[in-house]
Amino acid sequence: MSNQLTVTGKFLAALATEAVGQNNFLVRKFYVDLTENPDYPNTPEFQLTGDKVALVENLQRGQTVQVKFSIDGRKVRNKTTGKESVITNLKVWKIDVLTTQSAAVATPVAPRPAPAPAPAISGPGQYAQQQASTGEQSDDLPF
Repeated sequence: MSNQLTVTGKFLAALATEAVGQNNFLVRKFYVDLTENPDYPNTPEFQLTGDKVALVENLQRGQTVQVKFSIDGRKVRNKTTGKESVITNLKVWKIDVLTTQSAAVATPVAPRPAPAPAPAISGPGQYAQQQASTGEQSDDLPF
């Protein structure tokens, strides 16, 4: 069974790199917006470790990224209560930038031609007069 997953979303932010444990193991967390419905935000926390912490160095907020990761879960026991729980991490091993956030470039739009002028009608009897001059009968019915 493969434990390699891929998601695509907008890069939001990365936290500072931390050195944890006795060996000062490097860990860095970052967030990607995967929201499909604004009523239900979806912004998971991903984790970079070791030499991978630099993968987010040059990312800008709003860039579309593809994140390749694996799920790492382990049981831990609370030393004071004895209660067991599971810690789950989304361990990233590759990030691809799909688009970069850039300023929109204004493209000149050709002006539209002016609409043809409407025929001048000076009063309510003008239409009836036009019909009379063309030989059509006017019956004052709207249909």
